[in-house]
Amino acid sequence: MLIDRYIIREILRPVVMGVGLFLLIYTGFSLSKNLSMAADGLIDTATALKLVGLSSITTLEVILPTSMFFSVLFVMVRMYQNGEMTVLASVGISPQRLMVSVGTAALFIACVVAVLSVYGRPWAYDSIYRLETRAMSQVEGSDLAAGKFVTLDAEGYMFIADERSEADQLHRGVFLFQTHQDNNGAAYNELIRAETARLPRFDPGEEALLVFGNGYSYLLDQGGQSDWAMRFQEMSIVWGAAERAREKIRNKAQSTAALMRSEDPKDIAEYQWRLSTPLATFLLAMLALPLARSKPRESRMRAYVIAIAVYVLLFGGIGVVRSFVEQTRLPEYPGLWIAYLPPAILLLVLMVRLTRRRTRARPCP
Repeated sequence: MLIDRYIIREILRPVVMGVGLFLLIYTGFSLSKNLSMAADGLIDTATALKLVGLSSITTLEVILPTSMFFSVLFVMVRMYQNGEMTVLASVGISPQRLMVSVGTAALFIACVVAVLSVYGRPWAYDSIYRLETRAMSQVEGSDLAAGKFVTLDAEGYMFIADERSEADQLHRGVFLFQTHQDNNGAAYNELIRAETARLPRFDPGEEALLVFGNGYSYLLDQGGQSDWAMRFQEMSIVWGAAERAREKIRNKAQSTAALMRSEDPKDIAEYQWRLSTPLATFLLAMLALPLARSKPRESRMRAYVIAIAVYVLLFGGIGVVRSFVEQTRLPEYPGLWIAYLPPAILLLVLMVRLTRRRTRARPCP
């Protein structure tokens, strides 16, 4: 029990520090982005701060496994380098026994990740959507600041105007950009340059018109096959930001129970992702134990490089397999679970090798 408490304490301490550091970096980035939107008149400051907090929750399910993995790696490498592993082996503490200590800490973090993935993730995304749509309903397009780029995230438009006329509520010297796809999947860049623009009130759930006066519209095929240009005196764009925003995060904001009943491939991929993140957390933590093995006074970089490569390959493989499930290129079963088979086999092979090496090194009585 003494050894268990020591190892678990040594592992969880860097986990807390790592989560705090990652959250600090992410919060700074998110705060900058949301306060910029508040300065542009898209949301108020209170909403911006709430969005920062909610978006931080959605990142925890990735931050926690990452912090746990590197924490186990750091602690185990240090114990190998300081000869602590040799002392533990001399008193009969086997690698299998160490796995119990590491596994206990990993299981605790995996349970936290499970709660975040199954309950916290959909709640946070649903709250983000509600806050954004509520804030959007309070925005008057005519109040958007001039002279700076404004990204209307819900719609995907990037908008800038040279100046804003208070008298007739018009923006002048307007540029608008958006990337979108047609029904055949072809990607286009849409650019509009106009002398004037009248922006509506952005009411969620209701369509509105952005009216441009005296300008040019360009539709540029990213594949270089077909470009289109038009000169206009007046042109209108139908605005339906709320519905498209909801569609972007629909499966992320759905409850886990609703996803379980869905037959949509994207919902299936999201459901399997939520259930598998605790497994990824546990597997990564357990893999860090054999990957950290090194000889005293041996360079630590070798263990870190190999471990980071395994980490990147695991999450990269999960991302690829998830895309295949969403595109129905892989069936629902085994679906995303097949991505965890290689790391599980690798863990088994490494632990067997570690055990055999220890058996060979044991002196004869």
